Amino acid sequence: MNFFPTPYPDELLYSVLGRYCIRSGNIREIHNIQDMFGSRNVIASMELPTQLEALIANMPVNTKYTAEQFIYKHTLFPFYAAFIPSKRAKEIVQAMKNGEGKTIYIKIGLVSNTVILNRFFRFCPECFKKDIETFGEPYWHRIHQVTGVFVCLKHKMPLCDSTELIRAGNRQRFISASHENCIVEKEISYSNDLMEKMLWIAEDTEILLNNQFGFREGQWFKSQFRVKLIEKGYARMNNYIHQKKLKQDFVDFYGQEYLALVQSPVSVNSGGWLPDMVRNNDRTTYSIRYLLLARFLGIPIVDLFNTKLGSNDEDENNIDAYQELWDQRLIELAQSGLSIREISDILKSSTKTIRKAIDRLGIEEFWKFNGGGKYLHSKFTDTEEFRMKRERLREEWLELHAQYPDKSSSQIRKNNDGVYAWLKKYDSEWMEENYRRIKTVVNTVDWDKRDAELLPKVKEVVKEMKQGKPERITWGGIGRKLGISGWFAKSKNKLPFTKKYVDSVVENLQEFQIRKIQWGMSQLEGEGKEIKLWNLVETAGVKPRYMKNISKEIKKILEEKGYDTDFLSNLK
Repeated sequence: MNFFPTPYPDELLYSVLGRYCIRSGNIREIHNIQDMFGSRNVIASMELPTQLEALIANMPVNTKYTAEQFIYKHTLFPFYAAFIPSKRAKEIVQAMKNGEGKTIYIKIGLVSNTVILNRFFRFCPECFKKDIETFGEPYWHRIHQVTGVFVCLKHKMPLCDSTELIRAGNRQRFISASHENCIVEKEISYSNDLMEKMLWIAEDTEILLNNQFGFREGQWFKSQFRVKLIEKGYARMNNYIHQKKLKQDFVDFYGQEYLALVQSPVSVNSGGWLPDMVRNNDRTTYSIRYLLLARFLGIPIVDLFNTKLGSNDEDENNIDAYQELWDQRLIELAQSGLSIREISDILKSSTKTIRKAIDRLGIEEFWKFNGGGKYLHSKFTDTEEFRMKRERLREEWLELHAQYPDKSSSQIRKNNDGVYAWLKKYDSEWMEENYRRIKTVVNTVDWDKRDAELLPKVKEVVKEMKQGKPERITWGGIGRKLGISGWFAKSKNKLPFTKKYVDSVVENLQEFQIRKIQWGMSQLEGEGKEIKLWNLVETAGVKPRYMKNISKEIKKILEEKGYDTDFLSNLK
């Protein structure tokens, strides 16, 4: 190579090589590959490029660039490899310098991962404009291509998909950002709540990309998370984790909608990636999930890597110190005459954990010397302690029913199962007398009446959808407009008049695209602009590859309006 483009801030190496290809003057892509790498056996990889030592060797004499500089500053390696062990990370760096791409994706976990990577290159419309103003050309920003990042951190606005696929077509072609492939087809907007969470993760992702943290073993992160889990009441010192409470609070913190967007859903009633992350195992997962958990637990990303949580200058390991205090407290309680159940309630641990700790510490608890039971000379149900506990739980049960007058006992016991279980076992007759049963009344729907009431509303919604910027008319779209998407399409066979009308107006994809084209032409005519392929694509929001499938219909519309149709031959 006689020259090499200067990489821009946060520019992907892929983008830099794409700009080289534009300036090289080569007609065929394979000749660009030969120029850059001295070989034709190189794949154009966006995330984790390979053969970087060969690239450096083919650069102009006295080049200032190094393979590691490209890896850490202009690829997604710092993000993808942030949480993998040091040995594997070094193997991946070496493979990026001289190895094959297939082994890299396997080692870094992208092949076995359940996360689906972005299909299209992404861009920020404001960055696109600013880059042209500042550098004279646009480029692909590194952070915008991270799967799970939906907004531009700099401009606080949603990212858009380009028309260029990341993994398709010519695998030896480097594609640059341009006016032709960075088209804003429709305005994207998110709720304030989603935007806040998206900006959190974009901020943490930027920190990962721009800081060369030392690689840590998986146990380091497990330990970091464990300290905060214990501190926040999600875990005990014996490694027991309150998984259900953790998952419920995690879902409440982020919301299922956002977790679904970042491909990290959490089911409260089953396993999944979150329990795996906090258990004692060697599994690694997608980097976004580490950021989600760290943000939830209140751990800054820099501290997650650089600060050993749970320790200070006076005590190298606060967790061990806490364990000693816990052990001492157990010894005191065991010698005070309390039962194992009472001790477990005080220490917030299971009876099994208490028994194990007693054996570990060699405590000779007093109940070993009275036949193994606390009540040696009398039954528990004959004691004053039993009578007091029964009265207390009876009062609690009645207070719960007074607090929730519209709920049945079955509903109330879901969150108070301990109260119910004790009274059911020891006070069953009283429980039966004070068990509230509410009969559920099923309201039947008059579908004929609903059909008659719904039809004019549906017609009004369809009328609105046909006015202004086109919206595709579908059962789902109409249902969402009316706020009844949950049952509208599913119940269409019970709504004969509404079904007949909707079926007559719904559009398939090509019909919708034709209507968008017609609308786009009207817009351009109203603005007094000449109809060309590029401005029709931009205004109508229909990609050229889709136009190709309806080119006959477009030609007919243009001819009816008396316009030139030659530009349609450029459709690919």
